[in-house]
Amino acid sequence: MPTIKVIVMKGFAILWDLDGTLIDTTELRVRSFIYALERIGYPIKPEHAFEVRKRLGMKYEDIMREVFPDLSKEEVEEVRRIRREFMLSNIEFIKPLPASKLLRELSDYPNALVTSSNRYFVEKIVEMFGWKFDVIITADDVRKGKPNPEPILLALKRLNVSDGVMIGDSEFDRISAEKAGIRFLHVKDIDKIWEILRQTK
Repeated sequence: MPTIKVIVMKGFAILWDLDGTLIDTTELRVRSFIYALERIGYPIKPEHAFEVRKRLGMKYEDIMREVFPDLSKEEVEEVRRIRREFMLSNIEFIKPLPASKLLRELSDYPNALVTSSNRYFVEKIVEMFGWKFDVIITADDVRKGKPNPEPILLALKRLNVSDGVMIGDSEFDRISAEKAGIRFLHVKDIDKIWEILRQTK
Protein backbone atom coordinates (compact mmCIF):
# COMPACT_ATOMS: atom_id res chain seq x y z
CA MET A 1 0.00 0.00 0.00
CA PRO A 2 1.55 3.37 -0.98
CA THR A 3 2.26 5.94 1.71
CA ILE A 4 0.66 9.10 0.39
CA LYS A 5 0.40 12.40 2.20
CA VAL A 6 -3.02 13.75 1.36
CA ILE A 7 -4.22 17.30 1.78
CA VAL A 8 -7.19 17.55 4.08
CA MET A 9 -10.19 19.15 2.43
CA LYS A 10 -12.58 20.90 4.75
CA GLY A 11 -15.94 19.21 4.84
CA PHE A 12 -14.87 15.65 4.01
CA ALA A 13 -14.84 12.84 6.58
CA ILE A 14 -14.04 9.15 6.83
CA LEU A 15 -16.67 7.03 8.54
CA TRP A 16 -15.90 3.52 9.74
CA ASP A 17 -18.13 0.56 10.48
CA LEU A 18 -16.88 -1.61 13.36
CA ASP A 19 -17.94 -5.27 13.20
CA GLY A 20 -16.61 -7.00 10.12
CA THR A 21 -14.63 -3.92 9.14
CA LEU A 22 -12.28 -3.12 12.02
CA ILE A 23 -12.84 -6.21 14.17
CA ASP A 24 -13.89 -9.80 13.54
CA THR A 25 -16.95 -10.59 15.69
CA THR A 26 -19.32 -12.37 13.31
CA GLU A 27 -19.25 -15.84 14.85
CA LEU A 28 -19.04 -14.47 18.38
CA ARG A 29 -22.15 -12.37 17.83
CA VAL A 30 -24.07 -15.29 16.34
CA ARG A 31 -23.06 -17.48 19.28
CA SER A 32 -24.12 -14.78 21.72
CA PHE A 33 -27.64 -14.76 20.26
CA ILE A 34 -27.95 -18.54 20.36
CA TYR A 35 -26.50 -18.76 23.86
CA ALA A 36 -28.88 -16.11 25.23
CA LEU A 37 -31.93 -17.65 23.56
CA GLU A 38 -31.06 -21.08 24.91
CA ARG A 39 -30.69 -19.57 28.39
CA ILE A 40 -34.28 -18.33 28.33
CA GLY A 41 -35.49 -21.68 27.01
CA TYR A 42 -36.28 -20.60 23.46
CA PRO A 43 -36.62 -23.54 21.00
CA ILE A 44 -33.64 -22.90 18.71
CA LYS A 45 -33.84 -24.16 15.12
CA PRO A 46 -30.89 -24.69 12.73
CA GLU A 47 -31.98 -21.79 10.53
CA HIS A 48 -31.91 -19.25 13.37
CA ALA A 49 -28.12 -18.88 13.25
CA PHE A 50 -28.29 -18.24 9.49
CA GLU A 51 -31.05 -15.65 9.85
CA VAL A 52 -29.16 -13.80 12.60
CA ARG A 53 -25.87 -13.90 10.69
CA LYS A 54 -27.28 -12.33 7.51
CA ARG A 55 -28.75 -9.45 9.57
CA LEU A 56 -25.60 -8.55 11.50
CA GLY A 57 -25.08 -4.84 11.02
CA MET A 58 -28.68 -4.04 11.89
CA LYS A 59 -29.75 -2.79 15.32
CA TYR A 60 -30.41 -5.48 17.91
CA GLU A 61 -34.10 -4.58 18.12
CA ASP A 62 -34.52 -4.93 14.37
CA ILE A 63 -32.88 -8.37 14.31
CA MET A 64 -35.08 -9.59 17.14
CA ARG A 65 -38.24 -8.23 15.55
CA GLU A 66 -37.51 -9.89 12.21
CA VAL A 67 -36.14 -13.25 13.39
CA PHE A 68 -37.89 -13.77 16.74
CA PRO A 69 -41.20 -11.85 16.50
CA ASP A 70 -42.89 -14.20 18.99
CA LEU A 71 -40.76 -13.07 21.94
CA SER A 72 -42.24 -10.71 24.50
CA LYS A 73 -40.69 -7.34 25.29
CA GLU A 74 -39.42 -8.75 28.57
CA GLU A 75 -37.81 -11.73 26.83
CA VAL A 76 -36.16 -9.48 24.25
CA GLU A 77 -34.62 -7.42 27.05
CA GLU A 78 -33.46 -10.54 28.89
CA VAL A 79 -31.81 -11.86 25.73
CA ARG A 80 -30.12 -8.47 25.32
CA ARG A 81 -28.75 -8.63 28.86
CA ILE A 82 -27.46 -12.19 28.55
CA ARG A 83 -25.83 -11.73 25.16
CA ARG A 84 -24.11 -8.51 26.29
CA GLU A 85 -22.61 -10.39 29.23
CA PHE A 86 -21.53 -13.16 26.85
CA MET A 87 -19.87 -10.71 24.46
CA LEU A 88 -18.05 -8.86 27.24
CA SER A 89 -16.85 -12.09 28.84
CA ASN A 90 -15.27 -13.03 25.50
CA ILE A 91 -14.00 -9.59 24.48
CA GLU A 92 -10.35 -10.62 24.94
CA PHE A 93 -10.69 -13.02 22.00
CA ILE A 94 -11.73 -10.28 19.56
CA LYS A 95 -9.00 -9.46 17.05
CA PRO A 96 -8.53 -6.38 14.85
CA LEU A 97 -8.88 -6.78 11.09
CA PRO A 98 -6.28 -5.51 8.58
CA ALA A 99 -8.24 -2.34 7.73
CA SER A 100 -7.69 -1.06 11.28
CA LYS A 101 -4.03 -0.44 10.41
CA LEU A 102 -5.17 2.51 8.27
CA LEU A 103 -6.78 4.37 11.17
CA ARG A 104 -3.55 6.13 12.10
CA GLU A 105 -2.62 6.90 8.48
CA LEU A 106 -5.99 8.53 7.89
CA SER A 107 -6.16 10.40 11.20
CA ASP A 108 -5.64 13.81 9.52
CA TYR A 109 -9.20 13.56 8.25
CA PRO A 110 -12.26 14.08 10.43
CA ASN A 111 -13.32 10.55 11.31
CA ALA A 112 -16.19 8.75 12.97
CA LEU A 113 -17.04 5.25 14.07
CA VAL A 114 -20.60 4.41 12.99
CA THR A 115 -21.78 1.09 14.37
CA SER A 116 -24.89 -0.84 15.32
CA SER A 117 -23.22 -2.11 18.50
CA ASN A 118 -24.09 -0.67 21.91
CA ARG A 119 -21.96 2.13 23.36
CA TYR A 120 -20.60 0.23 26.36
CA PHE A 121 -19.23 -2.56 24.16
CA VAL A 122 -17.85 -0.08 21.60
CA GLU A 123 -16.03 1.96 24.23
CA LYS A 124 -14.44 -1.20 25.61
CA ILE A 125 -13.22 -2.16 22.12
CA VAL A 126 -11.89 1.32 21.31
CA GLU A 127 -10.07 1.46 24.63
CA MET A 128 -8.67 -2.06 24.23
CA PHE A 129 -7.07 -1.25 20.87
CA GLY A 130 -6.18 2.36 21.64
CA TRP A 131 -8.10 3.75 18.69
CA LYS A 132 -9.00 7.43 18.35
CA PHE A 133 -12.17 8.76 16.73
CA ASP A 134 -13.50 12.32 16.58
CA VAL A 135 -17.06 11.03 16.86
CA ILE A 136 -18.57 7.69 17.85
CA ILE A 137 -22.15 6.86 16.86
CA THR A 138 -23.64 3.68 18.34
CA ALA A 139 -27.04 2.00 18.41
CA ASP A 140 -27.72 3.90 21.64
CA ASP A 141 -27.46 7.25 19.85
CA VAL A 142 -30.11 6.77 17.15
CA ARG A 143 -33.73 5.83 16.84
CA LYS A 144 -33.25 4.01 13.54
CA GLY A 145 -30.14 2.03 12.69
CA LYS A 146 -28.58 0.96 9.40
CA PRO A 147 -29.74 0.63 6.65
CA ASN A 148 -31.52 3.85 7.66
CA PRO A 149 -29.24 6.87 7.01
CA GLU A 150 -29.78 8.32 10.50
CA PRO A 151 -26.48 7.06 12.02
CA ILE A 152 -24.39 8.45 9.15
CA LEU A 153 -26.26 11.75 9.02
CA LEU A 154 -25.76 12.17 12.77
CA ALA A 155 -22.03 11.47 12.42
CA LEU A 156 -21.70 14.05 9.63
CA LYS A 157 -23.61 16.59 11.71
CA ARG A 158 -21.41 16.08 14.77
CA LEU A 159 -18.28 16.27 12.63
CA ASN A 160 -19.66 19.43 11.02
CA VAL A 161 -19.03 18.15 7.49
CA SER A 162 -21.30 17.55 4.53
CA ASP A 163 -19.41 14.89 2.57
CA GLY A 164 -17.44 11.75 3.22
CA VAL A 165 -16.98 8.06 2.61
CA MET A 166 -18.41 5.19 4.64
CA ILE A 167 -16.09 2.19 4.93
CA GLY A 168 -17.98 -0.99 5.77
CA ASP A 169 -18.53 -4.64 5.00
CA SER A 170 -22.28 -5.06 4.69
CA GLU A 171 -25.18 -4.21 2.44
CA PHE A 172 -26.62 -2.26 5.36
CA ASP A 173 -23.56 0.02 5.37
CA ARG A 174 -23.88 0.58 1.62
CA ILE A 175 -27.58 1.41 1.70
CA SER A 176 -27.16 3.70 4.71
CA ALA A 177 -24.35 5.60 2.96
CA GLU A 178 -26.25 5.96 -0.29
CA LYS A 179 -29.36 7.23 1.49
CA ALA A 180 -27.18 9.73 3.37
CA GLY A 181 -25.74 10.97 0.08
CA ILE A 182 -22.12 9.93 0.61
CA ARG A 183 -19.83 7.36 -0.97
CA PHE A 184 -19.52 3.78 0.19
CA LEU A 185 -16.28 1.79 0.09
CA HIS A 186 -16.34 -1.93 0.83
CA VAL A 187 -13.59 -2.86 3.24
CA LYS A 188 -12.28 -5.51 0.82
CA ASP A 189 -11.46 -2.61 -1.55
CA ILE A 190 -9.85 -0.50 1.18
CA ASP A 191 -6.82 0.33 -1.01
CA LYS A 192 -9.13 2.47 -3.15
CA ILE A 193 -9.42 4.96 -0.26
CA TRP A 194 -6.33 6.76 -1.59
CA GLU A 195 -7.97 7.36 -4.95
CA ILE A 196 -11.10 8.66 -3.27
CA LEU A 197 -9.09 11.05 -1.13
CA ARG A 198 -7.11 12.36 -4.11
CA GLN A 199 -10.43 13.18 -5.76
CA THR A 200 -11.37 15.40 -2.81
CA LYS A 201 -8.38 17.75 -3.30
